[in-house]
Amino acid sequence: MPLSRTRLAALLGVGAVVVSALVGCSSGPGEGQACPAPSAAPAAELALLPSGLSFDGVGEVTRVTSTQGHVNARAVSTQPLEELTVSIQDAVTAAGFRPAGMDNEGFEAEVFFTSGTYAAGQALVRAADCEGQWEIDLVLVDPSQLPSATPSPTTS
Repeated sequence: MPLSRTRLAALLGVGAVVVSALVGCSSGPGEGQACPAPSAAPAAELALLPSGLSFDGVGEVTRVTSTQGHVNARAVSTQPLEELTVSIQDAVTAAGFRPAGMDNEGFEAEVFFTSGTYAAGQALVRAADCEGQWEIDLVLVDPSQLPSATPSPTTS
């Protein structure tokens, strides 16, 4: 027995509601579901961080790599963005780098660092997939690759 147009339209409507409900149940983090805690980087990776650099009080370091004279670190934080940029500056300053400026757009921020007269790194902070979390991508020149801070002799 063929379905009437009215009955077919009603069944399609019910189907659309069911599909919408299922999609709503499978929403990702940041849409009402709890976000998993970030996993800490292994101790061997954390050992690659420059001496004196600690993200205690900043966020959870989730990955550290060292390539071509640079140290790269990823971290996740729940601090408000304005506080987070200052915490990053403090952490990197403790490792011997100097803050060289910041650009805060409200939805992302960049913090720049120097060592002596050299540009030595930056931290890029962006909103994470989970509401209230920020992802930090920190790139610093490996301190062992920086030229000595002693001034070179001048000739007269």
